[in-house]
Amino acid sequence: MKPKRKKRSATKGRGGKILFLLILLGIGLIAFFHQQIYHSIKPLFERWSILAERKKVLLYFSDPEGEYLIGEKRGILKKSEVKEEAKETIIELIKGPKGKLIPTLPPRTKLLTLQINDTGVARVNFNPALSKDHPGGSSAEMMTVYSIVNSLALNFSQIKRVQILIDGKSIETITGHLSLRQPVSPKPDLIRRQ
Repeated sequence: MKPKRKKRSATKGRGGKILFLLILLGIGLIAFFHQQIYHSIKPLFERWSILAERKKVLLYFSDPEGEYLIGEKRGILKKSEVKEEAKETIIELIKGPKGKLIPTLPPRTKLLTLQINDTGVARVNFNPALSKDHPGGSSAEMMTVYSIVNSLALNFSQIKRVQILIDGKSIETITGHLSLRQPVSPKPDLIRRQ
């Protein structure tokens, strides 16, 4: 009878080890699939702003007279890099104001790239619609340029000046009134408080 008992306890010991290994394997698989599922649906949640933290920025649009810029608060997705938040800011600027202010960028304008160098110059690259679809006039051109520059430089301390590009190339001007050969510094005196 004693040998039978030893056999049973040895079987029980092996069964316990197998059960323990199966539990560990199950936990590992659950953790793996949980990570996979989380990473595959995270972009959707970010798009819907469910999981994403938001950052407040001031976008500068033209007043109805086209003389001053007025800030409109907007929430953008908080990102790990300033460059990504700056892109979000320009995309929101292109969408236009939500209130009674006047858009400063033509509606078909698209942001192609945005880079920030070590000296604080943001190189903002647009498609040709920025100049082709622009209504023209010195006042409208000034509102366009400084809505871009002020929206970036006054929201992000890392950005000191902005170089506006079209299709990756430096441009002399958008419609012939304001020189853009050099990076442009912000102009806070164009901003009117509401």
